[in-house]
Amino acid sequence: MKPVVMRALAVMVLLGAVVLVVWSPWTSDGQRLIGSSGEEIIDDGSFRPIADSYNAAPHELVRYQMPPAQQIPPLPEGTAELDWEALWQDGDFTLAVEDGTRVGRPDFSEFPAGTTAEDVMMFFLDIGDMRSLQPMVGAVRDELDGKRVRLAGYTTPVGFSENETRFLLVPELGACIHVPPPPPNQIVYVGDAAGDVDMFAPVWVTGTLKAAPLGTILADVGYQLVDAVAEPYQ
Repeated sequence: MKPVVMRALAVMVLLGAVVLVVWSPWTSDGQRLIGSSGEEIIDDGSFRPIADSYNAAPHELVRYQMPPAQQIPPLPEGTAELDWEALWQDGDFTLAVEDGTRVGRPDFSEFPAGTTAEDVMMFFLDIGDMRSLQPMVGAVRDELDGKRVRLAGYTTPVGFSENETRFLLVPELGACIHVPPPPPNQIVYVGDAAGDVDMFAPVWVTGTLKAAPLGTILADVGYQLVDAVAEPYQ
């Protein structure tokens, strides 16, 4: 297992050590909710069920709210504040996309020297296995298309270069890398954003929302943000 695969696994291990504020896949022990570290989780009313279906992630509960912000920056004029629940709509999600065309997919030249064809194959198998756990539930809200919005979430880089600027905005720390991806309508793709973007950190992102599904190497995505500006979430 060569550098690229090892780096991906190292990221997973690191995130597993720091994931203190997550709404990750919880498991249920009778009437008690048990977190990934074995701690009991108290349902504060913000959890929602995800239907169990073929090829769905083992999410029994999904939490949409970010941790409360200590400082809330002024909302730009003409911009609506959105939370993750506002992106949800009941229904199914379908997207036809060839694996070779997924955004963020590296070609062979981007792998370190000495990487073998088997290494590359194992890398894509590992990524594909995690992506296959994404629950394909929840439709996209077309009426939100074109609205200027601000949304808070965590950043997950789409590509694998050291200076990657493309990211997925997700409502949980480590989503799509440390844990299976959330439903597509709970992921927003940002191709480029002005401002300070610290990968895997919480941010506010302001931009024009597009109800335009997209296939990335990490997950299928329900929305995109264009003309985006990012600010640290504190």
